[in-house]
Parts: sequence; C-alpha cells; structure tokens
Amino acid sequence: MIAPFTATFRFGWGRIEAAQANATVTTSGPVTSVTVRGGTVGAARALWKIDVVHNARFLTKDLNPLGFEQKESYGNRRVLTRAEFRSDGLWRIREHEPSASLAKWKPIRIEPIRDIVSAMFFVRSQSLTNGQTVGLIAFPGDAPFLVEAKVLGRDKVRVGEALHPAIKLEMRLQRLRLEKGRPPRLEEHGKFRRGTVWISDDANRLPLRAEVEIFVGSVFAELVSCSLPGFQVASWQKPDSVGKPD
Repeated sequence: MIAPFTATFRFGWGRIEAAQANATVTTSGPVTSVTVRGGTVGAARALWKIDVVHNARFLTKDLNPLGFEQKESYGNRRVLTRAEFRSDGLWRIREHEPSASLAKWKPIRIEPIRDIVSAMFFVRSQSLTNGQTVGLIAFPGDAPFLVEAKVLGRDKVRVGEALHPAIKLEMRLQRLRLEKGRPPRLEEHGKFRRGTVWISDDANRLPLRAEVEIFVGSVFAELVSCSLPGFQVASWQKPDSVGKPD
C-alpha cells in the first residue's frame, strides 16, 4: 500500500531558484494517482514562462502504468500530451495550441516501457543494495529512454534544517531511436550529461535531492516539504502563480 501524501519541490541552477512544484499522491481502489503542478518563478519566469500540470495513474499492486496527461503552457502557446498503456502497447498523442494540423494517436513500439512516474515508483520499490543497478525504459512524452540507476552507497542530505539518511543513486540516460523495420538504437542524450539522486533511506523512499549536469551547466531539485507524519523540514510558502496557466 502506498501512503497518500503531498510534497513540495524547488528547482534551479547554482544558488538561483528557478521553479517550484507541488506533488500529490492518492490511492483509490487498485489505482494510485500522482498529480504534479509547477512552473517557473522569479527572474527565471521573466526569461522563460512555463506552467505544467502532469497527471499519471498506475496500478498500486504491481506498479504497472495506466496512462498520463501533461499540459504545458508557454504564455500564448500550449501543448497537451496524453499517453495510454493499452493491451497492444503504449499509444501517445500530442496536441499543440494554436495548430493548423490535427494531432493523431501514435504507437510507441517498444516493450516493456513505463512512464516517468511509474518508473520512479518502480526504482523506489527495489532493494537498492549498494552497487545494484536498476534499468528500465521510460517514456516522458516525446521519446523513450533507457534509464539506469546505480546505487553508489548510503549518504546524508540536508532537507530544510535536518540531515536525513539517504540512498545515493547515479543516473544515466540514453535515448532509444525507433525506426520502422530496424531494431532500436541507443543514442547519447543531447542535453543530459550525468545525474545524482538522493532518496530517503527508509520505508518512504522519498526523493530528497537531485543534481544534474546538462548542456547549460548544473541544475538541482530538492524536497522542501512533505505531509508524511514525522517528516519535518523548514516552513516554505508556494506563490499563488505556480501551476496556474494564464
């Protein structure tokens, strides 16, 4: 059983906070739902305005994905991505507003494959012993990627005013190029260099912090607050504008 909770994260580069997001996890019957709402803030919003709402569903018992929907708002432009894990595989449709063409459902012909949310919960569910590598294929919405998470060891990471025991993971991403009539080909990610993720070393396995090297430098994400009992961090207030497209 996955305990319901809400959590808040912030993102940025160097010491500059650029974005914030709230995540809500709920379970109803056999299905777990995850909703994430976020967007850029502060000076970063003046340079690149974006708000995103992501909804994903998966089966609680075996963590198999059911589908997701993601709405992206870039000022006067919007993108809606929907994915369904059907009996004959994964299907995706992406709609742009404004657009002169009609979007169509497209099959993603590679299996087994997960969306980003169920992939995270799958990695979290593993034993994660030191030196272990967990590999899977994940689909964020545009193309499939081979994701490999290697357990580097145990560590401690600061969340608010407290140090938390953590599992340190090294993340590697490679794009899977799918071409009709040919086997999938692995390609290096054009923007992702390397990443390190810390998750709590307890039954909750919460994502605590991530540090990623990309083409523009080093970016980070970190947990700011969580509603799970006993998880205490410094107080923090989310601006009203986050996750509310214009």
